Amino acid sequence: MSAEDHSVTFNLELNVEQVIENIRKYETLLYRSLALAKRLGLPEDISQQIEKIRQLIMAIRLAHTSMIALEAASGPVGWALATVGAVSAALTFGDMAYDATRTG
Repeated sequence: MSAEDHSVTFNLELNVEQVIENIRKYETLLYRSLALAKRLGLPEDISQQIEKIRQLIMAIRLAHTSMIALEAASGPVGWALATVGAVSAALTFGDMAYDATRTG
């Protein structure tokens, strides 16, 4: 077998505007539904589960925001914002994982 160099070029164009808009609609619906359920005085264990779901939504939102910041990063300030967002998301996911192992 001889070593050959292969070059493959991909041209991928995604229209994510509609997807992001739909995700935000579902997120808003979920947030409002959870807040309403919490206001109705659910038992404590359900309230704790609702809070975990809300934390997960926020962690996903932080990760999404940091990805956007990373794509748009230019210069030291842009890279700093992207880094802080990514670290915040990672710490939030880490806290959630730690809480899950602690409470079972």
